[in-house]
Amino acid sequence: MTEAATAVVNAALVQLGEDTVSSIEDDPAPSRIVKILPHLQPAIRAVLKRYGFLCALEYATLTPSDDVLGNWRFPVHYVMPEGGLRLWTVERQTGWERGVWVRPSDQAGLTVIRAKQGGPLDVAYVTERPADFLDANVADAVAFELAARACRPMNGSVERALELRKIADAAILTAIAADGQDAKADDEMITDRVAALRASAG
Repeated sequence: MTEAATAVVNAALVQLGEDTVSSIEDDPAPSRIVKILPHLQPAIRAVLKRYGFLCALEYATLTPSDDVLGNWRFPVHYVMPEGGLRLWTVERQTGWERGVWVRPSDQAGLTVIRAKQGGPLDVAYVTERPADFLDANVADAVAFELAARACRPMNGSVERALELRKIADAAILTAIAADGQDAKADDEMITDRVAALRASAG
């Protein structure tokens, strides 16, 4: 991960007017690396959650959970696979919704799919990836997102932070527009309605 992550961090540093580094694992780490690194994974997560990028998409067949209690409207619940950032598609046209179940034992929130009927459920979901698994356009978007997040903590410039936020949002839309050109699915899945609206909102 070091080489790809270093490239993303260096791209963000350039936007912040900082010198680049040979590696984010340099020892001792420069202060700019100490300041920016805590924002790297949150930036990756933020970008990936915006869209079902192919580089972060996984497919699974879920079975009803015995741990999550049902209710009168949705007696069946499916739990999002571990590491899933968001649900992207569900191969079932009606009778389901996305939700959060709070586990009573530790108050942890689990992303679930509430459903009226049971049986196997085919889904696609977005999962977190390290920098070296990101598509080039997604990595560019992450670099701008990282710069936008680290700008105020690093140099205190509100104006530049706002500029970088606009650039980051535009870069994410560019990555969305370029994604999916390397796919030719036989069957089109039923898109999660909320995901489709968010992706098209811009």
